[in-house]
Amino acid sequence: MDMEIKFYEEINEFYELVLEFLVNREAENILLIAILNTIKVNPSRYGEDKPILITVTEIEEIKLITLRTPPYNLVLSFTDDLESVTALTKELLKRNMELPGVVGFKAGAEKFAKLWCNSKNLQLNLLRNERIFKLQKVAKETLGKRQLVVGDKSNQKLILNWAKEFMLEVLSESDEAHIKRTQNAIIEEIKKDKIFLLIEEGEVVSMARKAGKTPNGNLVNLVYTPLHLRNQGYATECVAKLSQKLLEEGNNFCFLFTDLMNPTSNSIYQKIGYRPVIDVDEYKFFSK
Repeated sequence: MDMEIKFYEEINEFYELVLEFLVNREAENILLIAILNTIKVNPSRYGEDKPILITVTEIEEIKLITLRTPPYNLVLSFTDDLESVTALTKELLKRNMELPGVVGFKAGAEKFAKLWCNSKNLQLNLLRNERIFKLQKVAKETLGKRQLVVGDKSNQKLILNWAKEFMLEVLSESDEAHIKRTQNAIIEEIKKDKIFLLIEEGEVVSMARKAGKTPNGNLVNLVYTPLHLRNQGYATECVAKLSQKLLEEGNNFCFLFTDLMNPTSNSIYQKIGYRPVIDVDEYKFFSK
């Protein structure tokens, strides 16, 4: 039986259709759910072009969800049916679509990237190895005694500077337009009490963001401590305190992504109570 690849124009229709499938593996699909929740409210959050929304089905059963918010990479949902990734790749090749890269669970992202680049005679570069972690209970000893506060307008300049440093250092992001767009979004997030700061003797020493919401959980990201303040446990306490707050708000889980090239952050999060769920890879495509 051939798989059917269907494109959607209407974000709300797509959301209603795919949510149950995504939530069935909520931790694995945290990135897709968070992006969908964002563009449902603010369709131009990631760029002016319309999002590309796609399902892959077999006998009306969803096998794979994918979306793209230009100019960013294609994002794959988790699937246990890798044939759906092959079917998607072939359809997008047939449509002669241009893509800068792909991000998704390890086996799916690799399969898509190799098929795509072989067919288009492109070179692929594994940009990032990440791991999704999930937390249900915070280890009490990581909560510490410092104060966690909501970032406000008085901290805006520092938050935006740190966000830029985070993007340059952690995400290797040097596209000024992307940095500016992210900073503009953070200004809005400050107004909505999404940025949290850890305070030590009146000084801001670390930050983290209450990011994408899922039906049962919340993503934590933008975890940053400037270089001169590192190795003092600030990030651990900041993330532990924010995670505890999110659980107290009624979330069953907290999620975060870690860079597998940074063993320090992986050990920090596991100390707090985060447990690994799945590995996610990001590939970029280049001309040979």
